[in-house]
Amino acid sequence: MYSRRDRLSRGRPLSLLNDEQMSFSRENRGLTLATVRQSLTLKNVKEWLPGFPIVRWLPKYSMYDLQSDFTAGLTVGLMVVPQAIAYAGIAGLPHEYGLYSSFMGCLAYLFVGSAKDVTLGPTAIMSLMVNRVADPSTYGVNYAVTLSLICGVVQLLMSMFRLGAMMSFISAPVISGFTSAAAITIAMGQVKHIFGVKKHVPRPFIGAVNGTFYEVFHGDIRGGDIIMGLSCMIIVMALKHFKTVVMKWDENDKEVLKPRHVRFARKFLWFITTGRNALLVSAAALIAYALQAKNKDYLTLAGQMKKGLPSASAPPFSSSPPINSTTLQPCDTNCNLANRTGLSEMLSDFDVGVISVPLIGLLELVAIAQAFARQNNYIIDPNQELFAIGVANILSSFFSSYPVTGSFSRTAVNAQSGVRTPAAGIVTAAIVLLALGVLTPVFRFIPMAALSAIIITAVLGMVNLRIVAVLWRVKVADLIPLAVAFFGTLFLGIEYGVLLAVVINIMYLLYLQSRPHFSWKAVGDVVVLRLHGGLDFPSVTFLRQIIRGIEADASKERVSLSAVVVDWSCVMDVDYTVVLTLQDLCDELKRSDISLVHACLEPPVQKVLTTGIPNLQIYPTIEDAQSQLHIVNLSTGLRETQPLLRSANTMESTRVDDDL
Repeated sequence: MYSRRDRLSRGRPLSLLNDEQMSFSRENRGLTLATVRQSLTLKNVKEWLPGFPIVRWLPKYSMYDLQSDFTAGLTVGLMVVPQAIAYAGIAGLPHEYGLYSSFMGCLAYLFVGSAKDVTLGPTAIMSLMVNRVADPSTYGVNYAVTLSLICGVVQLLMSMFRLGAMMSFISAPVISGFTSAAAITIAMGQVKHIFGVKKHVPRPFIGAVNGTFYEVFHGDIRGGDIIMGLSCMIIVMALKHFKTVVMKWDENDKEVLKPRHVRFARKFLWFITTGRNALLVSAAALIAYALQAKNKDYLTLAGQMKKGLPSASAPPFSSSPPINSTTLQPCDTNCNLANRTGLSEMLSDFDVGVISVPLIGLLELVAIAQAFARQNNYIIDPNQELFAIGVANILSSFFSSYPVTGSFSRTAVNAQSGVRTPAAGIVTAAIVLLALGVLTPVFRFIPMAALSAIIITAVLGMVNLRIVAVLWRVKVADLIPLAVAFFGTLFLGIEYGVLLAVVINIMYLLYLQSRPHFSWKAVGDVVVLRLHGGLDFPSVTFLRQIIRGIEADASKERVSLSAVVVDWSCVMDVDYTVVLTLQDLCDELKRSDISLVHACLEPPVQKVLTTGIPNLQIYPTIEDAQSQLHIVNLSTGLRETQPLLRSANTMESTRVDDDL
């Protein structure tokens, strides 16, 4: 039995136990695993593990919410089925795997998602990542499924360590360059289906361009596929444009109550234009079926799809028969099978994809969630979204899914449909499951050209050309990470391009950190230097160059300089490197009979400096330093055009040239 004092310590984290309680526990029963388990109560776990947002909105759920969510879920469901079938082709997987990846993410996000508009599932960029990293043409479908599990585990661990803030290091130009290049790569990979090219085309962008156009001009193309593909692209773009017209009608007549038949007609037109992909695929499949019934082989079809729901099982840690990149079906037993087993071998094959796939998945989701949160006036937590996508990928991997993330197009439709809560995902998942259970025999008649037309028209909207002109007007330097992300993704690959751009962005931030802003004024034979912002080891060397530059400039002009007063009022923290550098600088200036004086130090800064530097000259204010130094306004004879001492009486904010 434990004493009352010991029982009071139970249920509290070990970090909250005082020394007496800790020693009492060790003396009586030691720090056992049971002690740790008892300390991790539900209340304490919630402090570091993201919660379940469903508990906030479910008690307030109303019949109006149910009607709105049902309409939104139905609309998104009709949209996701043709998209999922098409995106599986980008991943290099059999078409049914796109549907396998489209239902569990919606159900998982219902419990752990914080954005009401977001819908999870396969996307074009994530499908391209799977094709690049998991390489189904070599390792089969098992690698893609296991990648979903690994991706989810990495994202879940990142959420527990609050690493969602990493998204702050990815700027808008990087995101724009990355998505634009990925969209062009995806579209280029689908051009071969528009022309009916059956031969394998290399996956890198340059190889895809060369291979596709060589086959177009020298190989065998199919006129039926060209007519079908171009017709579908024109119809999709026309319906997409007509949808914007319908929405403008509603915006212009928002204050006017229209008759019921007008409102019904507009709602019907909106529904038709929103579900254009499903209608287009259905019409194309009917045409293909009619041609097949007459033994007319004019179109390349999607082919046989496995009927029924996926079986629930743990992801296999081994390779499987490779997927034929043309038919998207597993090779026969005579093909070269890459016998890879075990987690270590899979991680070695995934290479940098173990990090890039989770990061890009998080990047897509957070960017989409933040955009619609701003639009609809609510707040999301990046760590919560990281937790949500991690849970979704882990659960989805048990149903033969490849990695999923947030879809911009489906999220936009979800928001426009008036979604109220993530419960709309139940309806979307039900439609996907219904399609898997009933409609898969019909899907084999879908023309590949129609699927490619859907993909091309969807991804070309991701290419952002206007940002180049905007950045040229606003800040030209931001064109550098944009260009690195764009050309790196285009020519090095999607997994390396975005990482390279992020590295360039971080290097640029570090460069700015090492070049602090400052302002100064010269009064008599004393220079007062004010620091604007923090001072740490990257920037203290630059401060040293500034002060030595002032000394050199004064010596060159034969001006007497007796002291440099540093105003620390804007500096909140310093590190040990700052202490060492200031000590060396103080010794250097002393040899030139120049005093280094410090004023307006915050308590944390003063504690560090006084501890590390003996005999430091510190004054509470600039005025105190001036009075102690007996400053008088003397004519120094300095000219306005001097590089540093430009003005004797005014404070001017500047940044010193790099050559000082």
